[in-house]
Amino acid sequence: MKTLVCLFLTVASFSLSAQDLIGRWQLMKQSNCMDEKLDNPNQSEDMDELMSDFNSMKKRTPDVIEFKEKMKGEQSTSILGKRKEVNEKNFLYRYDGATLHLLDKKSRTIIASYNVEELSSAKLIVSDVNRPCEVRIFERIR
Repeated sequence: MKTLVCLFLTVASFSLSAQDLIGRWQLMKQSNCMDEKLDNPNQSEDMDELMSDFNSMKKRTPDVIEFKEKMKGEQSTSILGKRKEVNEKNFLYRYDGATLHLLDKKSRTIIASYNVEELSSAKLIVSDVNRPCEVRIFERIR
């Protein structure tokens, strides 16, 4: 009986944490490993100006990702993942409370993983498992 109760509580806790993820999220800030290398306090003003110009040329349309019920998701552009299988508009995911895994549609194997640094009702922060310096900050929009 104790085993059954423990199993039920474990499943319930996973489903509750997955419920927090469900919804529409807008990408607010994205950093990559090059940002850290280029962010040097000793760099010249010319380099600062060049980086400012570079950042201003980024596209203006918002990047939105939606996590739906039944491990399904949809993204406006390729926000998560670099591989062809992930870059499609629709994707499958699995969230275990600490890590977000993107899955291959056919085999349902993991093709990309992200550590969930923070998940609240308004904010989601994820970092690539293989490259922790690549961080994406999302805000809930619905």
